[in-house]
Amino acid sequence: MRKFERRIFWRNVREYAAGAVVIAAFTRYEWKFHGLLVRLGSGLIIAGTLYVMYQLHRRASLRPAPADMGLSPCIEFHRKTLERQRDALQTIWSWYLLPFVPGLTVFVVGSILDRWAAHPENLEHLILNSLGPSAIMAAVFLVAWRLNRRAAARLQAQIDELNDLGDNGDSRP
Repeated sequence: MRKFERRIFWRNVREYAAGAVVIAAFTRYEWKFHGLLVRLGSGLIIAGTLYVMYQLHRRASLRPAPADMGLSPCIEFHRKTLERQRDALQTIWSWYLLPFVPGLTVFVVGSILDRWAAHPENLEHLILNSLGPSAIMAAVFLVAWRLNRRAAARLQAQIDELNDLGDNGDSRP
């Protein structure tokens, strides 16, 4: 259980650090760019990041085990912890990825429109140049979803093992 808790702790530390980097980068965009849509997109990305960080804390933070717990309650506590983490990973689209979509969409469209205003003859070229970064973002979302789905399946296997212990009468009351 301690090993699992350490993994969750360091995963969350990495996620919070990444969130801080995203907030810092898009705060800089708020000041650097003058286009309304780019600034609005940056603000939405910052808001989405704060929402994701809050949801990460709410859904997937560690909850300490009671110190006076016996073996059976410890196994049950660990099962519930695994289920909570699994549920957080299975619903990643709704609370982790989706909050970034509005901000990224507005940011990309705003970037295209700002560059188009400066060079109206290059609209087609600007749109085509934006497809690459948009495809990369979509690929990152897909990879994040698949990795989390795989991790949720591994957690489910651990939950099933704990359930099998209880079904075979091997766990102690």
